[in-house]
Amino acid sequence: MPRQVSDAPGPLRSGLVHTVASVSFFSALALTFFLAVNAWGDDASASPVRQLALFETDIPDQRPDIKSRFAAEEERPAYSLASFEMTDDWPQADAPADADPFSAVEEPDLGVSYGENPTKIVRVDEGASEAGMVRINGVSVTPGQSWQATRAGRALTRAPVDAVSENTSFGALPAIAADGRTPAGVYARPFSNPEGRPTVSIILGGLGINYTHTKAAIDELPPEVTLSFAPSTRDLQGWIDRARAAGHEVLLEVPMEPFDTGRERPHADTLYAGANEDTLVSRLASLMGRASGYYGVTNYQGGKFAADKASATIIADALAARGLAFVEDGSLGRSAFSTAAASNGLRFAAANSAIDARPDGDEIQARLLELETLALDRGSALGSGFAYPITIDILKDWTEALSAKGVVLAPASTAARALPQPKDPSKTAQNDRTPGGQAPQQTINTSG
Repeated sequence: MPRQVSDAPGPLRSGLVHTVASVSFFSALALTFFLAVNAWGDDASASPVRQLALFETDIPDQRPDIKSRFAAEEERPAYSLASFEMTDDWPQADAPADADPFSAVEEPDLGVSYGENPTKIVRVDEGASEAGMVRINGVSVTPGQSWQATRAGRALTRAPVDAVSENTSFGALPAIAADGRTPAGVYARPFSNPEGRPTVSIILGGLGINYTHTKAAIDELPPEVTLSFAPSTRDLQGWIDRARAAGHEVLLEVPMEPFDTGRERPHADTLYAGANEDTLVSRLASLMGRASGYYGVTNYQGGKFAADKASATIIADALAARGLAFVEDGSLGRSAFSTAAASNGLRFAAANSAIDARPDGDEIQARLLELETLALDRGSALGSGFAYPITIDILKDWTEALSAKGVVLAPASTAARALPQPKDPSKTAQNDRTPGGQAPQQTINTSG
């Protein structure tokens, strides 16, 4: 009689069979319940239905105050030049009145639709309204003026100017003209202060890195605000041309060796302390040859470099030989640039403070108030900032309120002057005074 062997399933097989059976059973039960509810359920006995909308379905006539930096290009604000009169030296616009030199610039897609006629945000201040004018993004505009006319009226000379340029292997470099004119004078924004009121100047740096922030700074801030561009900016010359067309004078940022490099990758042409003169001059020329139209340069970082007297003197001599100005951004603690500038006639200025070293709204407001106080006390003040969105927004409101406080917004070039030459120690005190016993007044050369 043959032996019968029991073929019992294993534990894995049993588990799979039971799992499949359970899932099938409960799925069939749920489907049956769903079909039964839909077939015999009563809609009237259901709970009330409430619809929630994330936005208003009825579009109001007055649009909300959306930040003007996101406005369409064709609706950009108009500007006018009210601080000085045009002279014969200024170029006249030869383009058609309806031409927009930047109409081909591609706008970023910010995911916001404004329809065909977006509403412009127009600020009206008391002083402008009395004169029948409105202020749009910090600039007084007469009603009826076209955008093209006001834009052409405030535009600075297009760069490069041949008289103050020199063609080299590095490109067109700034140079002192045969008639004595300098790039620091030709490319600076003209400024007039006949009443002699206290002045405050602002340099906004880090431009060219972010498209939206750079465009906002150029189009929304008053033309008296000086803009400085990073040398690694894509289409650097195009951005400088656009800034000057909007009336802003421009500085070029020169990367210098800091005490702590951190994680940031240094620029290929960074100036290092202790490098030989040929290397420093060559790297400076490489940076300057990237574009034209800046009246001077400013430091990017550079604490270690500026503290090295020999290195600072080499750069100061090179800048003075090309007729440029040098403006410190206020972050250099122990700088030898002021001493070097006094020895070679370099136009020099140092910012009194960095307004957004900590990008906090209250902190920025406090630093700007300090600049106002300093201007009222000393006659002038200079601050520097970075192109943070919060800095741009605060500067827009702050610059519009300056006039009512008795302070004039001035280009930073007005602060960059040739420092007085150091006195010869061999001279006696009697030689330093006039026969009448009064110290002679110093005359600072501010000619172009």
